[in-house]
Amino acid sequence: MGDNIVEPIEIITNREEERVSHANPALRLLARFFDYALLFLALLYAKSFYPRFFPFSLFDHVVPFEFLAWIPIESVLLSVLGTTPGKFLLKTKLQQGRRKRLLFSTALKRSLLVWFRGLGMGIPIINIICMSVASSRLRILGTTSWDREENIMVSHFPLRQWRIVVAFFVVLISFSLYYGDKYGIIRVAS
Repeated sequence: MGDNIVEPIEIITNREEERVSHANPALRLLARFFDYALLFLALLYAKSFYPRFFPFSLFDHVVPFEFLAWIPIESVLLSVLGTTPGKFLLKTKLQQGRRKRLLFSTALKRSLLVWFRGLGMGIPIINIICMSVASSRLRILGTTSWDREENIMVSHFPLRQWRIVVAFFVVLISFSLYYGDKYGIIRVAS
């Protein structure tokens, strides 16, 4: 008889939230690079129709334009939908206080800080140092400087292994195609 009694806390509590983790550098990186992978595929597609617009700048080999181009796109997605494709696939949620979606200004500032501090603007060697420092701080402190400054909580919900495998292969294939085409190793778009 006592087995059918539902405690009030069981009604209020969302069981999925009980298994949330807050510091997962590998998932955060994979979600971000999944988003970049989709952008790269879109850029490859655009390049096949408008080849004269590529490369974007003379300094593209120093500061990759692609990562900078993602900033306004990510900001709009986070403020309108509350997620990006990578965060959605890998069940990563951003929340600022009670808000399920970030304000555009907050999302824009966060995206700029991730690009500058977390990715080192994509500049070779600097980006490895920045990503290593950010990952280390995330493991130790449980948050990144850009999320701490804006009081943003990043949560990872339980997910099935296939999501990680799909994200990994999309990133691998997309980056291979994009950079292979960019540096003339493979010709995808002409």
